[in-house]
Amino acid sequence: MKLPMILRPVLIVLSIAVSASASAGVPVPASPNLIPEAGPHAVGLRVIQQYDYGRLLEPSVDAFGKAGTAAPGRPIQMLVWYPARRGGGAPMLAADYQQASLNDVDFTASAAEATRQRAGWMAGPQSAQYGAPTLAVRDAAAAAGRFPVVIYAPSFAAQAHENIDLCEYLASHGYVVLASRSLGARSVMMTDDVEGVEAQAVDIAFLANYAQTLPQADIGNVASAGFSWGGMANVFAAARSSRIKALVSLDGSIRYHPKVWGAAGYVQAARTAVPMLFLGARAPSAEAMERDDKLGRSYLNTMTYSDVYVATLPPMTHPDFSAWHVRFADDAAFGDYARADVLQAYRSGALYVRRFLDAYLKQDREALAWLKQSPARHGIGPQVMSMAFTPARHELLGEGDFLRAFSKAGYQDAQSIHAGMVARSPGFKLSPLSMNTLGYQLLRAKNARGALELFKLATFLEPEYANAFDSEGEAYEALGDTKLAIAAYEKAVAADPNQRNAVARIAALPARRNGLVAFSAPRCDGTVGRPSRRAASTASR
Repeated sequence: MKLPMILRPVLIVLSIAVSASASAGVPVPASPNLIPEAGPHAVGLRVIQQYDYGRLLEPSVDAFGKAGTAAPGRPIQMLVWYPARRGGGAPMLAADYQQASLNDVDFTASAAEATRQRAGWMAGPQSAQYGAPTLAVRDAAAAAGRFPVVIYAPSFAAQAHENIDLCEYLASHGYVVLASRSLGARSVMMTDDVEGVEAQAVDIAFLANYAQTLPQADIGNVASAGFSWGGMANVFAAARSSRIKALVSLDGSIRYHPKVWGAAGYVQAARTAVPMLFLGARAPSAEAMERDDKLGRSYLNTMTYSDVYVATLPPMTHPDFSAWHVRFADDAAFGDYARADVLQAYRSGALYVRRFLDAYLKQDREALAWLKQSPARHGIGPQVMSMAFTPARHELLGEGDFLRAFSKAGYQDAQSIHAGMVARSPGFKLSPLSMNTLGYQLLRAKNARGALELFKLATFLEPEYANAFDSEGEAYEALGDTKLAIAAYEKAVAADPNQRNAVARIAALPARRNGLVAFSAPRCDGTVGRPSRRAASTASR
């Protein structure tokens, strides 16, 4: 059976134990050196089981139609790596991680069955790989201090420990790292559509929320790293929340599946203002991209508001970005490259991930300067890695930036400030309704001139905004300028004859009674001027 293209790399990762045992006799190192030098901290690991009661998973159904037990919510088993104190406990084995994954959906799975399966691994042809030690010590005492947070998102339908080496490496260098299994929106199996990727994006948010309960977590500095499908889900998560300050993509699907992210209207490269490090496999040919229907808009090229680092690692194919794959694959899995080449490339990628996070989460200036140098300056040859850096070309500015600038300018020149921000940030927009509302805040605070500036900006943004013209009239009245107040009220009525306050004020103001200003009488059809397409009632103020 031909597998869907999106599933092929993932199934390679998940089936690695089978492929390796089928190639007995080909050497596989028990404990490959997948990381650069570990950091100053020991590494602890906790396994946390929680339910997201706002979401459910359908109970699994076997081939005979028998359904399993439905969980009370969406099961989220988290692996939490953290900086730990040195000197306590034996390091975990790879088998310990695999055993933990046996109940990452069914929290009530039999401990006896898990023990039985573990015994099988340890007695099988891959016993050396399963018995290899890692850096982490289960439930080790936490180190003192607060540390930035990294949420790791696994690949399509993959387990949380797929990149144990990277996660442990980051924890040793002062990061709290959380990961959970990649689950579908409704069932355990992920789906290759927007619903599937959004489900994982919400899982990322769930883990980030949980991180707030951890005493070590500096929740003000959060990044999300993801491999393959997880390298698209983290972009979705960043589009939903300003909490994520940096993105790491390990050959992420954001590059390869523009039709998926393009179907989600809120995921827009041109609005992403989060720095990204993208580590990619050797580039496929245009012919292969076209054949696999993967040609389309480049997310990375259109991230104009972000610093974007794009590394290419020629020795690596897609599965090689999973440490679990590299640990268990036989030498033949690496094609034209030797295992040593792939290991060097993986280590180089891990180093760049750490330095990138140091730069953008720890605000390490030395790390930022290091990133902008070529890999060759750091002893990494072009046969291992090449790097392209594109700095942010625009600022992503919002209403808050405008209001701060307006206040600093003494509540003057609102339209000039707006024009300057549009020039700096092409996507910059202000809401006329918001400007009208904020103007009333200033008016109530006795700042009539500042209020008038915002009301005039509102009518500049929406020339037929009747309620804002009415507001202008009130500001002019507060300033004692009856003539201009009446002129503003007349514009309000011309745009919308139902502006009862404006009509009443025109009738009441002495300037009109004294004949100083001519008011356009209603036409025979009862209207004055042309009604506004976006007229707001005076009651909406």
